[in-house]
Amino acid sequence: MDITKLTPSKHGSEIHHNTCFGCGKENPLGLGADFTFDDESGEVRFIYNFRKFYNGAPTFVHGGILSTLLDESMGDLCFHLGFIVMTDTMSFKFHKATPVEKDLLVRAWPVRRAKRKVFLECELSSTDGSILYVKGEGVFHILPPRFFSEKLTGEKNSVAFDLLSVNKLNRAHLFDRISS
Repeated sequence: MDITKLTPSKHGSEIHHNTCFGCGKENPLGLGADFTFDDESGEVRFIYNFRKFYNGAPTFVHGGILSTLLDESMGDLCFHLGFIVMTDTMSFKFHKATPVEKDLLVRAWPVRRAKRKVFLECELSSTDGSILYVKGEGVFHILPPRFFSEKLTGEKNSVAFDLLSVNKLNRAHLFDRISS
């Protein structure tokens, strides 16, 4: 396939399997998040509304679900940048209890790349950014492409390498903004 005719990814589900907990469209128990890449800002950026089934304390999102959404956001950012990754480490600071059934802004952006690792930050806030609910950071280990093709792509294996290549080709300049 001629990758110059492909469009870089915009959504996490373009390469993940349909039952992925984060973005799978056929997972009724999953988050069903979009993980949209914003070419202008160079980050994953989207509005998300937690269903009431993700309660920890009544009317507030469970911390593990918050961590999962932000972990997935950073991991999907790596995919949009052309890398297949596995979470190495991550940490979060929970600033305020996060409400369910309210539109919230999710963001994840690259900080730097060093050898086989990508360093990222993320946050969850009100849609206007005035209330910060969670701020986090993560380190992701870059996996060899063969791991992805053998283990993770399922029915989308035929497009995986091409889409990763076009993502990396079209978004390599984003690493120019961060230290290597």
